[in-house]
Amino acid sequence: MTRSIFIFLGTFAAGALIALIVRAAAYNPHPGHAGHPASGGDYAAMVSNPLVPASAPPATAADPHANHSPAAATPAAGQPVNTVCAICGMDVDPNLPTAEYQGRTIGFGCRMCPPKFKADPDRYGPSYLKNEVIKR
Repeated sequence: MTRSIFIFLGTFAAGALIALIVRAAAYNPHPGHAGHPASGGDYAAMVSNPLVPASAPPATAADPHANHSPAAATPAAGQPVNTVCAICGMDVDPNLPTAEYQGRTIGFGCRMCPPKFKADPDRYGPSYLKNEVIKR
């Protein structure tokens, strides 16, 4: 019995190592990929529009990705700036009421999230503006 467990664990570890090596060898980032930003970055530049990085070049008509740029994804007035709920991680439900945070409309994923957001908007608001789920 113990021998079988060790064989299984050894095979599992070898398979995981092989998968890691193959994935690293096959990694092919898209053109223009600059890597991850430095940790502890300054988000002051994102205050004007959190969906457009400060270093992003302006989209031109000749740019084939102009319609897919973050600036084109900016929602219309009254539409939530987020697509996922920062509290529960679900997709934003358009049938639920929205809230305002720093002049932007925030959408929620379920009926339990608006009261939590209203109780502590400064805790959840920045995550909503960055369209990310809060890690617990």
